[in-house]
Amino acid sequence: MTIIDAKLVPCEVSRPFRSPDDLFQGLGADALSALTTANSDLAVVLSPEGGVLDVAYGDKGLGAWGIDGWIGRSFVETVTVESRSKIEDLLKESAVTSPTRSRQVNHPATAGRDLPIGYRVVSFPGRPHRIAFGTDLRAMADMQQRLVLAQIEMERDYRKLRDAETRYRILFQLAIEPLLVVEGQSLKILEANDGAARLLGRTVEKLLGSAIPTIFAKNDQAAVTDAFRAIETRARPDLFRARQSASERMLCLRLIPFRDFGRTNLLVRLSEDGIDDAARIAEPEDPMSQVARALPDGVVVVDSNATIVEANPAFLDLVRVPTPDLVEERSLDNWLGGSGVDVQVLMANLREHGTMRRFSSIIRDEYGGREKVEVSATRFSGPDGPLFGISIREVPASDGKPSGFGSHNPGSTAQLTDLVGRVPLKDLVRDSADIIEKLCIEAALRLTDNNRASAADMLGLSRQSLYIKLKRYGISDQEGPEG
Repeated sequence: MTIIDAKLVPCEVSRPFRSPDDLFQGLGADALSALTTANSDLAVVLSPEGGVLDVAYGDKGLGAWGIDGWIGRSFVETVTVESRSKIEDLLKESAVTSPTRSRQVNHPATAGRDLPIGYRVVSFPGRPHRIAFGTDLRAMADMQQRLVLAQIEMERDYRKLRDAETRYRILFQLAIEPLLVVEGQSLKILEANDGAARLLGRTVEKLLGSAIPTIFAKNDQAAVTDAFRAIETRARPDLFRARQSASERMLCLRLIPFRDFGRTNLLVRLSEDGIDDAARIAEPEDPMSQVARALPDGVVVVDSNATIVEANPAFLDLVRVPTPDLVEERSLDNWLGGSGVDVQVLMANLREHGTMRRFSSIIRDEYGGREKVEVSATRFSGPDGPLFGISIREVPASDGKPSGFGSHNPGSTAQLTDLVGRVPLKDLVRDSADIIEKLCIEAALRLTDNNRASAADMLGLSRQSLYIKLKRYGISDQEGPEG
Protein backbone atom coordinates (compact mmCIF):
# COMPACT_ATOMS: atom_id res chain seq x y z
CA MET A 1 0.00 0.00 0.00
CA THR A 2 1.29 3.42 -0.88
CA ILE A 3 1.60 5.90 1.94
CA ILE A 4 1.22 9.67 1.55
CA ASP A 5 3.89 11.13 -0.69
CA ALA A 6 6.26 13.41 1.23
CA LYS A 7 5.80 16.13 -1.44
CA LEU A 8 2.10 16.37 -0.55
CA VAL A 9 2.81 17.04 3.14
CA PRO A 10 2.56 20.82 3.81
CA CYS A 11 5.45 22.76 5.26
CA GLU A 12 3.84 22.94 8.72
CA VAL A 13 4.65 19.24 9.20
CA SER A 14 8.15 19.37 10.56
CA ARG A 15 9.38 15.88 9.57
CA PRO A 16 7.78 12.94 7.70
CA PHE A 17 8.95 9.33 8.01
CA ARG A 18 12.17 8.73 6.04
CA SER A 19 11.39 5.16 4.94
CA PRO A 20 7.64 4.63 5.00
CA ASP A 21 7.85 1.87 2.38
CA ASP A 22 10.05 -0.28 4.64
CA LEU A 23 8.10 0.48 7.81
CA PHE A 24 4.51 0.19 6.62
CA GLN A 25 4.79 -2.13 3.61
CA GLY A 26 1.97 -4.67 3.60
CA LEU A 27 -0.38 -2.87 6.02
CA GLY A 28 -3.93 -3.78 5.08
CA ALA A 29 -7.27 -2.07 5.23
CA ASP A 30 -7.81 -3.07 8.85
CA ALA A 31 -4.60 -1.34 9.91
CA LEU A 32 -5.55 1.80 7.97
CA SER A 33 -8.99 1.79 9.57
CA ALA A 34 -7.49 1.45 13.06
CA LEU A 35 -5.07 4.30 12.38
CA THR A 36 -7.87 6.47 11.07
CA THR A 37 -10.09 5.87 14.09
CA ALA A 38 -7.24 6.32 16.58
CA ASN A 39 -6.05 9.52 14.91
CA SER A 40 -9.39 11.37 15.19
CA ASP A 41 -12.59 11.68 17.17
CA LEU A 42 -14.61 11.48 13.95
CA ALA A 43 -13.46 10.20 10.52
CA VAL A 44 -15.45 10.70 7.31
CA VAL A 45 -14.58 8.89 4.05
CA LEU A 46 -15.37 11.17 1.09
CA SER A 47 -15.91 10.41 -2.58
CA PRO A 48 -14.24 12.53 -5.29
CA GLU A 49 -17.48 14.52 -5.57
CA GLY A 50 -17.59 15.22 -1.81
CA GLY A 51 -20.19 12.65 -0.84
CA VAL A 52 -20.06 10.78 2.45
CA LEU A 53 -19.21 7.10 1.86
CA ASP A 54 -18.72 6.04 5.47
CA VAL A 55 -18.12 7.40 8.97
CA ALA A 56 -16.28 6.18 12.08
CA TYR A 57 -16.16 7.59 15.63
CA GLY A 58 -15.07 6.41 19.03
CA ASP A 59 -17.35 8.44 21.33
CA LYS A 60 -20.87 7.01 21.42
CA GLY A 61 -22.16 10.40 22.44
CA LEU A 62 -21.46 11.72 18.94
CA GLY A 63 -24.28 9.55 17.63
CA ALA A 64 -26.77 12.03 19.07
CA TRP A 65 -26.06 14.34 16.12
CA GLY A 66 -27.26 11.72 13.60
CA ILE A 67 -23.82 11.01 12.16
CA ASP A 68 -24.88 7.58 10.89
CA GLY A 69 -27.44 9.32 8.67
CA TRP A 70 -24.72 11.25 6.80
CA ILE A 71 -23.85 8.24 4.63
CA GLY A 72 -25.03 8.83 1.08
CA ARG A 73 -25.40 12.59 1.55
CA SER A 74 -23.12 15.41 0.40
CA PHE A 75 -20.63 16.40 3.06
CA VAL A 76 -21.61 20.04 2.57
CA GLU A 77 -25.20 19.26 3.53
CA THR A 78 -24.19 17.87 6.93
CA VAL A 79 -22.99 21.24 8.26
CA THR A 80 -24.77 24.46 9.15
CA VAL A 81 -25.30 27.15 6.53
CA GLU A 82 -22.48 29.39 7.71
CA SER A 83 -20.03 26.42 7.62
CA ARG A 84 -20.74 25.26 4.06
CA SER A 85 -18.27 27.65 2.45
CA LYS A 86 -15.57 26.26 4.75
CA ILE A 87 -16.31 22.69 3.62
CA GLU A 88 -16.18 23.74 -0.04
CA ASP A 89 -12.82 25.45 0.48
CA LEU A 90 -11.57 22.40 2.38
CA LEU A 91 -12.49 20.04 -0.50
CA LYS A 92 -10.85 22.31 -3.07
CA GLU A 93 -7.68 22.52 -1.00
CA SER A 94 -7.54 18.76 -0.59
CA ALA A 95 -7.21 18.39 -4.38
CA VAL A 96 -3.78 20.07 -4.29
CA THR A 97 -2.56 19.68 -0.69
CA SER A 98 -2.59 16.79 1.73
CA PRO A 99 -3.22 17.07 4.57
CA THR A 100 -5.08 20.34 4.46
CA ARG A 101 -5.22 23.06 7.08
CA SER A 102 -7.73 22.54 9.86
CA ARG A 103 -11.15 24.15 9.42
CA GLN A 104 -13.69 24.48 12.20
CA VAL A 105 -17.31 23.81 11.23
CA ASN A 106 -20.59 23.14 13.02
CA HIS A 107 -22.94 20.22 12.45
CA PRO A 108 -26.59 21.01 13.25
CA ALA A 109 -28.49 19.13 15.93
CA THR A 110 -32.15 18.26 15.91
CA ALA A 111 -32.37 19.58 19.47
CA GLY A 112 -29.79 21.41 21.54
CA ARG A 113 -26.53 22.99 20.49
CA ASP A 114 -24.54 22.36 17.30
CA LEU A 115 -21.58 19.98 17.18
CA PRO A 116 -18.28 21.84 16.59
CA ILE A 117 -15.67 19.78 14.71
CA GLY A 118 -12.24 20.71 13.32
CA TYR A 119 -11.45 18.85 10.07
CA ARG A 120 -8.27 18.06 8.13
CA VAL A 121 -8.66 16.24 4.80
CA VAL A 122 -6.05 13.71 3.68
CA SER A 123 -5.84 12.60 0.04
CA PHE A 124 -4.07 9.43 -1.18
CA PRO A 125 -2.17 9.52 -4.50
CA GLY A 126 -3.76 7.16 -7.00
CA ARG A 127 -6.80 6.69 -4.80
CA PRO A 128 -10.16 8.37 -5.46
CA HIS A 129 -11.27 8.49 -1.85
CA ARG A 130 -10.35 11.09 0.74
CA ILE A 131 -10.62 10.97 4.53
CA ALA A 132 -11.68 13.94 6.70
CA PHE A 133 -10.12 13.57 10.17
CA GLY A 134 -12.28 15.42 12.70
CA THR A 135 -11.42 16.66 16.22
CA ASP A 136 -14.24 17.16 18.71
CA LEU A 137 -14.15 20.82 19.76
CA ARG A 138 -16.95 20.76 22.32
CA ALA A 139 -14.52 21.15 25.23
CA MET A 140 -12.85 24.10 23.52
CA ALA A 141 -16.26 25.58 22.68
CA ASP A 142 -17.27 25.29 26.34
CA MET A 143 -14.06 27.00 27.36
CA GLN A 144 -14.62 29.76 24.81
CA GLN A 145 -18.16 30.16 26.08
CA ARG A 146 -16.93 30.50 29.67
CA LEU A 147 -14.34 33.01 28.49
CA VAL A 148 -17.02 35.04 26.74
CA LEU A 149 -19.23 34.95 29.83
CA ALA A 150 -16.27 35.97 31.99
CA GLN A 151 -15.52 38.86 29.65
CA ILE A 152 -19.16 39.95 29.75
CA GLU A 153 -19.14 39.78 33.56
CA MET A 154 -15.87 41.68 33.67
CA GLU A 155 -17.28 44.34 31.38
CA ARG A 156 -20.32 44.60 33.64
CA ASP A 157 -18.14 44.95 36.75
CA TYR A 158 -15.95 47.49 34.97
CA ARG A 159 -19.04 49.48 34.02
CA LYS A 160 -20.21 49.43 37.65
CA LEU A 161 -16.77 50.53 38.81
CA ARG A 162 -16.68 53.30 36.22
CA ASP A 163 -20.16 54.46 37.24
CA ALA A 164 -19.16 54.43 40.91
CA GLU A 165 -16.03 56.42 40.10
CA THR A 166 -18.13 58.93 38.16
CA ARG A 167 -20.53 59.32 41.09
CA TYR A 168 -17.58 59.72 43.48
CA ARG A 169 -16.02 62.43 41.32
CA ILE A 170 -19.31 64.28 40.99
CA LEU A 171 -19.90 64.21 44.75
CA PHE A 172 -16.26 65.08 45.47
CA GLN A 173 -16.23 68.06 43.16
CA LEU A 174 -19.70 69.37 44.07
CA ALA A 175 -19.07 69.10 47.83
CA ILE A 176 -19.18 72.52 49.48
CA GLU A 177 -16.54 71.57 52.03
CA PRO A 178 -12.89 71.82 50.88
CA LEU A 179 -11.58 68.28 50.50
CA LEU A 180 -8.21 66.74 49.66
CA VAL A 181 -7.13 63.12 49.18
CA VAL A 182 -3.53 62.59 50.29
CA GLU A 183 -1.34 59.53 49.73
CA GLY A 184 -0.34 58.12 53.12
CA GLN A 185 3.28 57.28 52.27
CA SER A 186 4.48 60.19 50.14
CA LEU A 187 1.97 62.77 51.50
CA LYS A 188 1.29 63.93 47.93
CA ILE A 189 -2.13 65.33 47.05
CA LEU A 190 -3.97 62.86 44.83
CA GLU A 191 -7.33 64.65 44.58
CA ALA A 192 -8.56 68.17 45.31
CA ASN A 193 -12.00 69.69 44.82
CA ASP A 194 -12.90 73.25 43.85
CA GLY A 195 -13.66 74.15 47.46
CA ALA A 196 -10.10 73.30 48.52
CA ALA A 197 -8.70 75.24 45.56
CA ARG A 198 -10.67 78.36 46.54
CA LEU A 199 -9.71 78.09 50.21
CA LEU A 200 -6.00 77.60 49.45
CA GLY A 201 -5.87 80.13 46.63
CA ARG A 202 -4.47 77.68 44.09
CA THR A 203 -5.88 75.90 41.07
CA VAL A 204 -6.74 72.23 41.30
CA GLU A 205 -4.02 71.46 38.71
CA LYS A 206 -1.34 73.10 40.88
CA LEU A 207 -2.51 71.26 44.00
CA LEU A 208 -2.41 67.79 42.40
CA GLY A 209 0.95 66.10 42.94
CA SER A 210 2.26 68.67 45.42
CA ALA A 211 3.29 67.65 48.94
CA ILE A 212 0.68 68.48 51.56
CA PRO A 213 3.16 70.19 53.98
CA THR A 214 4.04 72.82 51.32
CA ILE A 215 0.62 74.47 51.58
CA PHE A 216 1.34 75.39 55.21
CA ALA A 217 3.72 77.87 56.84
CA LYS A 218 7.34 76.76 57.17
CA ASN A 219 7.20 76.78 60.96
CA ASP A 220 4.23 74.38 60.88
CA GLN A 221 5.43 72.01 58.16
CA ALA A 222 7.30 69.66 60.51
CA ALA A 223 4.27 69.42 62.82
CA VAL A 224 1.97 68.81 59.85
CA THR A 225 4.21 66.00 58.59
CA ASP A 226 4.31 64.38 62.03
CA ALA A 227 0.53 64.63 62.38
CA PHE A 228 -0.07 63.01 58.99
CA ARG A 229 2.43 60.25 59.73
CA ALA A 230 0.80 59.55 63.11
CA ILE A 231 -2.69 59.32 61.60
CA GLU A 232 -1.45 57.08 58.77
CA THR A 233 0.13 54.75 61.37
CA ARG A 234 -2.74 54.71 63.87
CA ALA A 235 -5.46 54.69 61.18
CA ARG A 236 -7.81 56.78 63.37
CA PRO A 237 -9.47 60.13 62.54
CA ASP A 238 -8.01 63.18 64.23
CA LEU A 239 -8.10 67.00 64.20
CA PHE A 240 -5.32 69.59 64.28
CA ARG A 241 -4.59 73.15 63.21
CA ALA A 242 -1.89 74.76 61.08
CA ARG A 243 -1.27 78.09 59.36
CA GLN A 244 -1.59 78.48 55.60
CA SER A 245 1.64 79.35 53.83
CA ALA A 246 0.39 82.32 51.77
CA SER A 247 -1.96 84.18 54.14
CA GLU A 248 -0.78 82.88 57.54
CA ARG A 249 -4.47 82.11 58.15
CA MET A 250 -5.11 79.36 60.66
CA LEU A 251 -6.80 76.31 59.12
CA CYS A 252 -8.49 73.37 60.78
CA LEU A 253 -7.75 69.92 59.31
CA ARG A 254 -9.77 66.79 59.95
CA LEU A 255 -7.90 63.67 58.77
CA ILE A 256 -9.85 60.51 57.98
CA PRO A 257 -7.74 57.46 57.01
CA PHE A 258 -9.08 54.87 54.54
CA ARG A 259 -7.69 51.83 52.74
CA ASP A 260 -7.12 52.10 48.99
CA PHE A 261 -5.48 49.26 46.98
CA GLY A 262 -3.70 47.90 50.05
CA ARG A 263 -2.44 51.31 51.21
CA THR A 264 -3.65 53.79 53.80
CA ASN A 265 -4.57 57.14 52.26
CA LEU A 266 -6.08 60.16 53.96
CA LEU A 267 -9.20 62.20 53.27
CA VAL A 268 -8.52 65.75 54.49
CA ARG A 269 -11.36 68.13 55.30
CA LEU A 270 -10.27 71.76 55.51
CA SER A 271 -12.01 74.65 57.25
CA GLU A 272 -11.09 78.07 58.49
CA ASP A 273 -10.21 78.38 62.15
CA GLY A 274 -13.28 79.17 64.26
CA ILE A 275 -15.65 77.33 61.90
CA ASP A 276 -17.07 73.81 62.35
CA ASP A 277 -14.36 71.53 63.75
CA ALA A 278 -12.13 74.43 64.81
CA ALA A 279 -14.53 75.18 67.64
CA ARG A 280 -14.13 71.63 68.85
CA ILE A 281 -10.36 71.95 68.81
CA ALA A 282 -10.44 75.24 70.68
CA GLU A 283 -12.41 73.73 73.53
CA PRO A 284 -10.26 72.38 76.36
CA GLU A 285 -10.22 68.67 76.94
CA ASP A 286 -12.75 67.34 79.44
CA PRO A 287 -11.29 67.73 82.99
CA MET A 288 -11.94 64.08 83.81
CA SER A 289 -10.06 63.03 80.67
CA GLN A 290 -7.19 65.32 81.65
CA VAL A 291 -7.04 63.70 85.08
CA ALA A 292 -7.02 60.18 83.58
CA ARG A 293 -4.16 61.14 81.26
CA ALA A 294 -2.15 62.83 83.99
CA LEU A 295 -2.59 60.17 86.71
CA PRO A 296 0.61 58.36 87.76
CA ASP A 297 -1.38 55.11 87.80
CA GLY A 298 -1.93 53.27 84.54
CA VAL A 299 -5.42 53.77 83.10
CA VAL A 300 -6.84 51.87 80.14
CA VAL A 301 -10.26 51.68 78.51
CA VAL A 302 -11.20 48.26 77.07
CA ASP A 303 -14.25 46.88 75.30
CA SER A 304 -16.24 43.78 76.28
CA ASN A 305 -13.55 41.53 74.71
CA ALA A 306 -10.81 43.13 76.86
CA THR A 307 -9.40 44.82 73.75
CA ILE A 308 -7.66 48.10 74.58
CA VAL A 309 -9.45 51.15 73.16
CA GLU A 310 -7.32 53.82 74.82
CA ALA A 311 -4.44 54.00 77.30
CA ASN A 312 -2.81 56.81 79.26
CA PRO A 313 0.97 57.50 79.33
CA ALA A 314 1.40 55.90 82.76
CA PHE A 315 0.17 52.55 81.39
CA LEU A 316 2.65 52.83 78.51
CA ASP A 317 5.39 53.34 81.09
CA LEU A 318 4.24 50.24 83.02
CA VAL A 319 4.44 47.98 79.96
CA ARG A 320 7.50 49.74 78.44
CA VAL A 321 5.76 50.67 75.18
CA PRO A 322 6.68 53.97 73.45
CA THR A 323 3.45 54.89 71.61
CA PRO A 324 -0.29 54.25 72.16
CA ASP A 325 -0.84 52.65 68.74
CA LEU A 326 1.31 49.68 69.86
CA VAL A 327 -1.21 48.74 72.57
CA GLU A 328 -4.52 49.92 71.11
CA GLU A 329 -6.69 47.24 69.50
CA ARG A 330 -4.70 44.54 71.32
CA SER A 331 -5.93 42.39 74.19
CA LEU A 332 -5.19 43.52 77.75
CA ASP A 333 -4.05 40.01 78.74
CA ASN A 334 -0.88 40.60 76.68
CA TRP A 335 0.36 42.56 79.69
CA LEU A 336 -1.98 42.08 82.68
CA GLY A 337 -1.96 38.87 84.72
CA GLY A 338 0.34 35.93 85.22
CA SER A 339 -1.93 34.16 82.73
CA GLY A 340 -5.07 34.90 80.74
CA VAL A 341 -7.19 33.76 83.72
CA ASP A 342 -6.66 37.05 85.60
CA VAL A 343 -8.24 39.15 82.85
CA GLN A 344 -11.06 36.63 82.42
CA VAL A 345 -11.88 36.80 86.14
CA LEU A 346 -11.67 40.60 86.11
CA MET A 347 -13.98 40.96 83.09
CA ALA A 348 -16.46 38.39 84.48
CA ASN A 349 -16.77 40.34 87.75
CA LEU A 350 -17.14 43.63 85.90
CA ARG A 351 -19.92 42.24 83.72
CA GLU A 352 -21.74 40.86 86.77
CA HIS A 353 -21.14 43.54 89.41
CA GLY A 354 -20.06 46.61 87.40
CA THR A 355 -17.09 47.45 89.66
CA MET A 356 -13.99 45.75 91.06
CA ARG A 357 -11.67 47.04 93.81
CA ARG A 358 -8.16 46.07 94.82
CA PHE A 359 -7.83 43.14 92.46
CA SER A 360 -4.31 41.74 92.91
CA SER A 361 -2.45 40.78 89.74
CA ILE A 362 0.83 41.09 87.85
CA ILE A 363 1.84 43.44 85.04
CA ARG A 364 4.28 42.14 82.40
CA ASP A 365 6.26 44.59 80.28
CA GLU A 366 7.61 44.13 76.77
CA TYR A 367 11.05 43.12 78.03
CA GLY A 368 10.01 40.31 80.38
CA GLY A 369 9.78 42.32 83.59
CA ARG A 370 7.02 41.51 86.11
CA GLU A 371 5.59 43.77 88.81
CA LYS A 372 2.84 43.22 91.35
CA VAL A 373 -0.10 45.56 90.78
CA GLU A 374 -3.48 46.33 92.26
CA VAL A 375 -6.39 46.84 89.87
CA SER A 376 -9.62 48.77 90.25
CA ALA A 377 -12.16 48.88 87.45
CA THR A 378 -15.65 49.99 86.52
CA ARG A 379 -18.13 49.60 83.69
CA PHE A 380 -19.69 52.49 81.75
CA SER A 381 -21.66 52.99 78.55
CA GLY A 382 -19.86 53.76 75.29
CA PRO A 383 -21.20 54.85 71.89
CA ASP A 384 -21.07 51.28 70.56
CA GLY A 385 -21.77 49.30 73.72
CA PRO A 386 -20.34 48.85 77.24
CA LEU A 387 -16.77 49.94 77.95
CA PHE A 388 -14.60 49.26 80.99
CA GLY A 389 -12.21 51.70 82.67
CA ILE A 390 -9.34 50.00 84.48
CA SER A 391 -6.87 51.62 86.87
CA ILE A 392 -3.60 49.77 87.52
CA ARG A 393 -1.38 50.72 90.48
CA GLU A 394 2.04 49.28 91.27
CA VAL A 395 2.16 47.62 94.72
CA PRO A 396 5.28 48.45 96.78
CA ALA A 397 7.34 45.48 97.95
CA SER A 398 6.31 46.12 101.55
CA ASP A 399 2.66 46.05 100.53
CA GLY A 400 2.82 42.81 98.59
CA LYS A 401 0.14 40.91 100.54
CA PRO A 402 -3.36 41.24 99.17
CA SER A 403 -6.01 43.06 101.17
CA GLY A 404 -7.53 40.86 103.85
CA PHE A 405 -4.27 39.23 105.03
CA GLY A 406 -1.44 40.21 107.30
CA SER A 407 -2.41 42.70 109.97
CA HIS A 408 -6.06 42.86 108.84
CA ASN A 409 -8.04 39.79 109.81
CA PRO A 410 -10.98 38.80 107.59
CA GLY A 411 -14.26 39.26 109.36
CA SER A 412 -15.98 36.31 107.71
CA THR A 413 -15.58 33.40 105.38
CA ALA A 414 -17.21 35.52 102.66
CA GLN A 415 -14.18 37.83 102.74
CA LEU A 416 -11.89 34.88 102.09
CA THR A 417 -13.98 33.42 99.28
CA ASP A 418 -14.21 36.89 97.71
CA LEU A 419 -10.48 36.67 97.10
CA VAL A 420 -10.81 33.56 94.94
CA GLY A 421 -9.63 34.46 91.46
CA ARG A 422 -7.73 37.45 92.78
CA VAL A 423 -5.11 35.54 94.77
CA PRO A 424 -3.42 32.21 93.86
CA LEU A 425 -4.80 29.22 95.79
CA LYS A 426 -1.50 28.36 97.47
CA ASP A 427 -1.29 31.92 98.87
CA LEU A 428 -4.89 31.74 100.04
CA VAL A 429 -4.25 28.46 101.90
CA ARG A 430 -0.98 29.65 103.40
CA ASP A 431 -2.28 33.00 104.60
CA SER A 432 -5.56 31.48 105.82
CA ALA A 433 -3.54 29.05 107.97
CA ASP A 434 -1.52 31.97 109.39
CA ILE A 435 -4.71 33.83 110.29
CA ILE A 436 -6.20 30.79 112.01
CA GLU A 437 -2.97 30.14 113.92
CA LYS A 438 -2.84 33.73 115.16
CA LEU A 439 -6.48 33.64 116.23
CA CYS A 440 -5.88 30.41 118.18
CA ILE A 441 -2.83 31.84 120.00
CA GLU A 442 -4.73 35.00 120.94
CA ALA A 443 -7.65 32.88 122.19
CA ALA A 444 -5.30 30.69 124.31
CA LEU A 445 -3.69 33.78 125.86
CA ARG A 446 -7.11 35.20 126.72
CA LEU A 447 -8.23 31.91 128.29
CA THR A 448 -5.05 31.65 130.41
CA ASP A 449 -5.02 35.33 131.36
CA ASN A 450 -1.87 35.80 129.25
CA ASN A 451 -0.02 32.95 130.97
CA ARG A 452 2.33 31.87 128.19
CA ALA A 453 3.35 28.59 129.78
CA SER A 454 -0.29 27.53 130.18
CA ALA A 455 -1.13 28.80 126.67
CA ALA A 456 1.74 26.73 125.24
CA ASP A 457 0.45 23.62 127.05
CA MET A 458 -3.08 24.32 125.84
CA LEU A 459 -1.88 24.65 122.25
CA GLY A 460 0.45 21.65 122.45
CA LEU A 461 3.50 23.81 121.75
CA SER A 462 6.80 24.17 123.46
CA ARG A 463 7.39 27.46 125.24
CA GLN A 464 10.14 28.38 122.77
CA SER A 465 7.86 27.69 119.76
CA LEU A 466 5.15 29.87 121.27
CA TYR A 467 7.61 32.76 121.76
CA ILE A 468 8.67 32.53 118.12
CA LYS A 469 5.04 32.62 116.91
CA LEU A 470 4.21 35.52 119.24
CA LYS A 471 7.02 37.51 117.71
CA ARG A 472 6.02 36.46 114.19
CA TYR A 473 2.43 37.69 114.60
CA GLY A 474 3.32 40.88 116.45
CA ILE A 475 1.93 39.86 119.86
CA SER A 476 5.27 39.21 121.57
CA ASP A 477 4.91 42.46 123.52
CA GLN A 478 1.94 41.14 125.49
CA GLU A 479 2.92 40.58 129.07
CA GLY A 480 1.67 37.80 131.31
CA PRO A 481 2.86 35.33 133.94
CA GLU A 482 5.57 33.04 132.80
CA GLY A 483 3.99 30.15 134.71
